[in-house]
Amino acid sequence: MSGILIKGGRVIDPASSLDGVRDVLIENGKIKSIGSRVRCQGSRVIYAEGLLVLPGLVDM
Repeated sequence: MSGILIKGGRVIDPASSLDGVRDVLIENGKIKSIGSRVRCQGSRVIYAEGLLVLPGLVDM
C-alpha cells in the first residue's frame, strides 16, 4: 500500500507530549505510525529535516 512518509522533521504534538525528530507515515489520509526509523515500501517520501511537523494542527 502506498502512502506518504515524512522523514526527519521535528514532530510536535502536545496531546501526546511528543516533541522530537521523528518520521511520520500517513496511509489513507490517517497517521499510521510515528517513530525514529519508520519504513514503508512504495511510499512517497518527503524529507523534512529542519522543518516542523504538527499532526492535528488542522483539527484545532
